[in-house]
Amino acid sequence: MRPTWAEIDLEIISKNTSIFRDLLDDSVELCAVVKADGYGHGAVEVAKRVLTSGATWLAVAFVEEAAALRKEGVEAPILILSEPRPNEMEEVVRLGAIRPAIYTKVGVDAFSKAAEEDAPVHLKVDTGMHRVGVRPNKAVDLASYISESGLQLEGVFTHFAVASKPSDSFNRKQIELFDQVLEDLAEEGHAPKIVHQANTAATLEWPETHHSMVRVGIGLYGTEPSKFFSERFKTLGLKPAVWLRSEVSHLQTVESGEGVGYGHRWKADKKTHIATIPIGYADGIFRGWWDGGEVLIGGSHCPIRGVVTMDSLIAEVSESVIVGDEVVLLGAQGDSFLTVSDVAELLGTIGYEVLTSLGARVPRRY
Repeated sequence: MRPTWAEIDLEIISKNTSIFRDLLDDSVELCAVVKADGYGHGAVEVAKRVLTSGATWLAVAFVEEAAALRKEGVEAPILILSEPRPNEMEEVVRLGAIRPAIYTKVGVDAFSKAAEEDAPVHLKVDTGMHRVGVRPNKAVDLASYISESGLQLEGVFTHFAVASKPSDSFNRKQIELFDQVLEDLAEEGHAPKIVHQANTAATLEWPETHHSMVRVGIGLYGTEPSKFFSERFKTLGLKPAVWLRSEVSHLQTVESGEGVGYGHRWKADKKTHIATIPIGYADGIFRGWWDGGEVLIGGSHCPIRGVVTMDSLIAEVSESVIVGDEVVLLGAQGDSFLTVSDVAELLGTIGYEVLTSLGARVPRRY
């Protein structure tokens, strides 16, 4: 078997969950977001662990993600963050204790046809993300339509667009707009039991957005939403829960002027020792990782040389490295670290993408 794997520390995820739980009032529930296979950490394993550590709800993106959790015996209520298609509503009902997001009359009609009377739904309001959701000025009308259709308006929620940058004034605009929607709903007699707005960033920054439930995703896995939160994560004791490991599979020496990898994008300027590592872009190691990217071998930062290929990459190493030496691509080795945020910054992307790109052929070990 290829010596490449992702090591997931569920105890760290448990501790991270408890830390977020401690930030909340007793009346506020914690919804753990486990979509995209638990941000690459394994949705089933993560779900079971967080539900013993303070989370009472789970959230996913799609019906099939909820079905996978139910298949493995996860019984907690699950919120589907986007409105299921009409032909999926019977499956939503069959799975049990699934709360679909609703933001169209088509969705209301489909779910009311499939579900029993008074089945709970969560109304999603678009306060500025402009991805999905009902417009604020249409929220009351749709809430009334939900009630008239025999469904229960159990929840109302929205999503921040720029919470990873707390200084952006648009955050305050979204908070105020959502508050106004809640007031408008109350005036028309709609009193949802569960109101949720805060993601990881908002949970940390704005307690007034906690309402009756928060939805925490990336923070449970110990990766900050942006560099702005790095110090806060350290202060709270939130830690990354994944190590991406491999081994040196081959060693050789190239002479000055010799190129390495496809296109010879890197050429040696002196006699150089290089190591082949059996992990590539098919495993989630972006091809561009080579441009400034590093791996850890023996506690040393070793630069990647040549573009990352589908199944392997090459790094410059010292003469002391031998075949079989451990390679760390994410995580710690001795006193050295390669964090998800560091890699994301190098690649010009975000930690979310780095984590969720880890390929299915990389085994997860717990």
